[in-house]
Amino acid sequence: MPARELLVDPGRLAAVAAVLQVAKASQEALDRLAELAAIVMDAPIALVNVIDTQPHLVGQFGITEPFATYWQTEVGANFCHSCWFVDQPLYVEDATEDPSFADHPDGTQLGFAAYAGCPLRDPDGHVIGTLCAVDTRPRRWRRVDRRALEALATSVVNELALHQDIDRRGRLLDAFAAAPAAIAVTRGPRHLVEYCNPAYRALFGTPPLEMPARQALPALPDEFFSLLDRVLADGDVYRRTEAPLTMTWPGEKDPRERFFDFSYSAIAGTADEEVDHRGVLMVAVEVTDRVLARVELERHARRQELLARASDALNRSLDPTAELQALAHVVVPELADFSTVHLLARPAVPGVDPPLPVVTDRVAVAGAAGVVLPPKVTGLRWYGHGDPITAAIRQGDLVDQPLSGAEPPEWSHNTGSVATFRGGLRHLVVGPVLVDGLVVAVVSFALLADRPLWSDDDLHALGQIARYAGIALEHGLSYQATRESALVLQRSLLVEPPPVRGLQISARYRPAGRDEVGGDWYDAFPRRSNQIALVIGDVVGHDITAAAAMGQLSATLRALALDRDDGPGAILDRLAAINVRLNITPFATLLFGTLTWIEDHWVMRWASAGHPPPLLLTSGGVQLLQRVRGTALVTTKTPPRGEAQISVVAGSTLLLYTDGLIERRGRDLTDNLNALMARVAASQHRVIEQLCDDLLVDAPTDDDIAVLAIRLADR
Repeated sequence: MPARELLVDPGRLAAVAAVLQVAKASQEALDRLAELAAIVMDAPIALVNVIDTQPHLVGQFGITEPFATYWQTEVGANFCHSCWFVDQPLYVEDATEDPSFADHPDGTQLGFAAYAGCPLRDPDGHVIGTLCAVDTRPRRWRRVDRRALEALATSVVNELALHQDIDRRGRLLDAFAAAPAAIAVTRGPRHLVEYCNPAYRALFGTPPLEMPARQALPALPDEFFSLLDRVLADGDVYRRTEAPLTMTWPGEKDPRERFFDFSYSAIAGTADEEVDHRGVLMVAVEVTDRVLARVELERHARRQELLARASDALNRSLDPTAELQALAHVVVPELADFSTVHLLARPAVPGVDPPLPVVTDRVAVAGAAGVVLPPKVTGLRWYGHGDPITAAIRQGDLVDQPLSGAEPPEWSHNTGSVATFRGGLRHLVVGPVLVDGLVVAVVSFALLADRPLWSDDDLHALGQIARYAGIALEHGLSYQATRESALVLQRSLLVEPPPVRGLQISARYRPAGRDEVGGDWYDAFPRRSNQIALVIGDVVGHDITAAAAMGQLSATLRALALDRDDGPGAILDRLAAINVRLNITPFATLLFGTLTWIEDHWVMRWASAGHPPPLLLTSGGVQLLQRVRGTALVTTKTPPRGEAQISVVAGSTLLLYTDGLIERRGRDLTDNLNALMARVAASQHRVIEQLCDDLLVDAPTDDDIAVLAIRLADR
């Protein structure tokens, strides 16, 4: 590398920066080395320079101001710069006779006649400065002078390295002293305590220095010293996070557990017959607060997850008893070893003594392995003699009730739970379940003797579960009342088809799942002496709203059909207009048709509002009647609906149905229609009631289904 580029080389400048401040702080020692160089070289002046982008005079002998300041000029202005640039020892015996130095400022301005200089090179090979001797008279530099100067240059570099190590050690000890981590150093196989910082002393006490660690730190467990032996023997680094350590700490009376991140690192060193300089560096950071915070966070997260599961269990069913049983199973064993739910026969006012006896039904029980579960029974009586049911009502909040381990509580004899409380249950918490401000149930939770008592967070979770139970009961009871109303409404509309001469009519309705309430319906009613009206419809939804909308549409359609003699298309258009005006339902499909006996045959006339087409089963097979199309009933104006008409021979069967019969997840609708037609064809010779039953056997259960089948004969 050219000298000018080497001058600003980042690696060399970093090496100079690392030594410059140490060199300035060690000027007294470097002055002595300069004096030694002057004596050895028999010269009046000797200098030590450190050079980055400019020279720094860090040691000198025999030079005074203003010459010392002049010497620290820009690079290239004195003999030492020349020595540095050639990167090898430089010897000038008579500057006035040397063409390279005849006009040099050191000679012309300072009167220097002879110069001997040697570069200072650090262990990494970077040239960081020079050592030189200067004379004001010409002289011959002997071989011995040159060897001495080069040896002294090595001494200067070693002196700088020594002071650099001392400085580094001092700064390291200062850093150790200021560090929040506990730091200690041991030496040798006996682990003599050589150093410990203030944080270590505050944590573990102040051990005597130069004493074996086992004696200096007797409170530490044996595994601590075994690890020191292992690390020193193997030369490895041992690390561990969140390690627990239980001991009696300085300033405390009782042992307690604390947690640490720590590391043990082997310190390499030379060993001789007298002293083993190997050792171990120990660093420990207390993380007790972090561990406890994480444990508490994890505990809280588990409680939240349990509450989420409890909420989920209460939303899977609208049957209150089933929900409460699911809730009891969620709590056990995560939060309790035993749980029950009692429903009150008569709701009670919380916070006051209830009328006695309190009568309950035990509707839910759950227990951990080994706990004897009491039976679910009705009509249990509680007389207020310290029993948990009346206590929870009287308190109006959670009641903590310790249990004696000697005998089961007195009230257990009257409630069929003696065997349960002989199984080791030692603690009981009960809480009232409120609906509309009244206690309608009581939940209880118990722990076995070998389990820690509940924390405040646990008790908060138990109280939250009692509130969840209240929400579940409120929803369930409200749903049951609503469901009963909806069932009454729906059953009033889904009446048996009327008897009509020449027709066999059969109908089926199956709700989605267990809801029993939905928006699918069928209808058949006489319109004239020779004509019957047929209806199949589907209102979106599976609740009382859908059932109410279905009732309105059914009644309105009947009124329209009986009021005028319009055809099916016109009647559906009038129904659609009323739906827009009254906003009965946002979406419904509907098929309306008439069967009329004309002379010696039946004529079917029909229109559709977005509904699946009917099927016609004859001796020639099954036909899909797709002759009409029409928009479903929505809350906006729609185009007029067309209608179609066909003659139907005696012996034929018409099948009207809702889409729940043909829609299956993951399968094409056309394939499903073809499958339905095949099933209908296979049932051609069965009685019409059995045909309807067969169609529902393997039908999907995730949607309501209504079926209306008509078999035609001669009148």
